Amino acid sequence: MMRILTVILFFICPVLVFSQERKFGDVTEAELRETADPTFPNAPAVILYRDINFEYGRVLEVHERVKIYNSEAFKYSDWTIPFDGMKALKAATYNLENGKIDRTKVSRSGIFKEEVSEEIEISKLTFPKVKEGSIIELRYKVPFIGLSILYTQMPLPIRYQRIFIENDYYGNLSIRQNQYVKLPIQSYEKTAYRLFVGENIPPLREESFVGNVDNFRGKILLERHGVLYRQSWSNVARDYKSFDWFGDQLRTGYALYKKDLNTLLVQVKDTLEIAKKIDRFVKDTIEWNKQYTRGTEYVKNVFRDKKGSSGGINIMLVQMLKSRGLDANPILVATKSAGWVMYPHIDAFNTVLATVKIDGKMYILDGSEEHTKFAQLPLHYINDKGLIIREDGSHELYWFKIEEPSKNTLIVNATLHPEKLSVQGTVKKQITNYNALSFRDHYTDLRKETYEEYLNDIPLFTATNVVKKNVENPDRPIAISYDFERKDFVENIAGSLYFEPLLIWGLEENQFVEEDRLYPIDFEHPSIENYIINYTIPDGYKVESLPEGKLVTMEKGIGSLTFNIQQRGSQLQVMFSLEFNEYLIPADYYPAIQGLYSEYLKISKSKIVLSKIK
Repeated sequence: MMRILTVILFFICPVLVFSQERKFGDVTEAELRETADPTFPNAPAVILYRDINFEYGRVLEVHERVKIYNSEAFKYSDWTIPFDGMKALKAATYNLENGKIDRTKVSRSGIFKEEVSEEIEISKLTFPKVKEGSIIELRYKVPFIGLSILYTQMPLPIRYQRIFIENDYYGNLSIRQNQYVKLPIQSYEKTAYRLFVGENIPPLREESFVGNVDNFRGKILLERHGVLYRQSWSNVARDYKSFDWFGDQLRTGYALYKKDLNTLLVQVKDTLEIAKKIDRFVKDTIEWNKQYTRGTEYVKNVFRDKKGSSGGINIMLVQMLKSRGLDANPILVATKSAGWVMYPHIDAFNTVLATVKIDGKMYILDGSEEHTKFAQLPLHYINDKGLIIREDGSHELYWFKIEEPSKNTLIVNATLHPEKLSVQGTVKKQITNYNALSFRDHYTDLRKETYEEYLNDIPLFTATNVVKKNVENPDRPIAISYDFERKDFVENIAGSLYFEPLLIWGLEENQFVEEDRLYPIDFEHPSIENYIINYTIPDGYKVESLPEGKLVTMEKGIGSLTFNIQQRGSQLQVMFSLEFNEYLIPADYYPAIQGLYSEYLKISKSKIVLSKIK
């Protein structure tokens, strides 16, 4: 039975390899007459045919054909071929003119070369005569190329796709698909090749609140390795420990810091305090050059130049901590822009941070970001998992998670002025954790607007006497106070006053309007918004009606919304709270989040009504 099965597979696979193979230029009149894709009728265009032959390390051949349905897809008439050394380019536009197929080739004048580095030059081209109903086609080769990623999902739907990977390296090449996405793609494997065939592949979807959409994009991941090498985190840790720009740098340089650390740590005995002082010393004295690296060739240069990459700064931070007897080690991480770490391999990470273990508690540190407090990582590092590599060569996977919520607490005392239809008052605001970090990053950058400018850019709103405290101290919450006036805030209708309860802090629109959700909702960190707004009722007026109170809670304590108004003599106290205890929320909870924000919008647009006392 096994022999029969083997023979059947042997004959099926070659058929699949060449099935639906199309020659360049064999566009049909029926394709040109199409006005919509039958499976994706709302798509502005569709990839009719996508054929990729990849002989690893030798040649990549690409053949693509795209149908343009409407003007929204005209942007696809400009293409970038992101490979150096592209050869044998053929490209053309097809239109139906007077019942005949008109073919217009892309001329040499429509092809441009762009140098992206000293060694790499890419190609850009523009298809001519593109209009509604056109088909554009492209074919090219790239010799001597080894890729780590082949995408199987594009911004447009794909009607038919075939990707054939010839693997002359046999067991030396690992070929895997993205485990976080399921697409209608079949995979066929033989000793020397892999074949991926798919039909009606949905487009990569755009959604708000997505950390990195590439995490959910269909792709084939390729990695070449040694014959006896078996991919594991142990092997990755072993290799990094052997690199001179990583492992070797961790074993040198202690003498460089001795004098500075002795001065810094005079009479400091507490281990946690030692770690905090060293962390702050690095942040205050070493400038980050905005580059992510996994190590450094010369850590002593970072200390001498007072400037370095993320990897160089944090390896130096590990060295400093270890020189004082602390249990410190580097941790390899991937930034959000690099995507999730999907499989064990050397290039899964793009930078390194520092860890220190004190009294059984693990702290993850970053010496490159001056605005963070101790053990607070910038949000671009909170991405799936990292790999801790210890001096003895052992390793530990560490999953990042933010526990402590970031809070915005707002207390407002406001007085209504019916004669001017305005409101005046005072604001006191406290900002903590990542909300405070965001404030520090934005409003201490001289290239950006000041906080005062931001407040006074709000329509009809004027802020004066703005006072900010603890902006330069990451270990303290930021405190802000100011006086304000909001013009045209009150409506006078038949002698009654109408105004919104949340003043300028209401929601303008619901950002979750899509019918469904494909990806998790990424709020980046847990958060709490607390608003208390006290309105003084003007003399001669009384409460006619108040918006209804609300309490909305999500399953498993993921999130909640609370709204209530109480009258106390001549005061109306508006209390509003929006809380999320989780920040990466599965798409299954999208309807609940959509409903919660719908209530938020209703509250924001509701009205408090005051009428004259007769």
